[in-house]
Amino acid sequence: MATKQYIAKYHQLKQVYERELGKEIADVTWYRVVATLKQHFNFNVLSSDASKIVETFAGFKRCYGSFTGRGEGFSERWEAFKHFYYMDKLYHGEEFMNLLADYLKINLDDVPRSTPYYWFERAELSFSALDIYHCKDLALVAFVAAKWAINKRSQPRKSATIEVLALAK
Repeated sequence: MATKQYIAKYHQLKQVYERELGKEIADVTWYRVVATLKQHFNFNVLSSDASKIVETFAGFKRCYGSFTGRGEGFSERWEAFKHFYYMDKLYHGEEFMNLLADYLKINLDDVPRSTPYYWFERAELSFSALDIYHCKDLALVAFVAAKWAINKRSQPRKSATIEVLALAK
């Protein structure tokens, strides 16, 4: 049975989430958000940092859309985020891009030239091959880039066999 203190904090956190998200949400949606936070972040409604966690999560949701923990590819994206977040290192932009490509198993030559700039922009950073970045900042870049890699892998391969070319005539 929930205590009065728990219920009051639960509703207060919902208001924090709605304020940061910029819209009201249904109680069932808030219940799912709390379940996601508990599953992925060891979240506790009564903890001292609960408001900060909810605020940050809502900010991610506002910026990156599908940040529910249930979407297709979320687990892989979240693993990429954690991989870089828990490193305590600094990297040059070019060095990070090579590490990211190795981690995501992508070829940087296949990445359109403007795409890394987009990844960094979504993480509210500016990309430069020579700038130095901390891994905690680069974790968001990895999260965004992982979505691109997942989408790239799931695209059907085009065939250029003779049979296909004959059908095109």
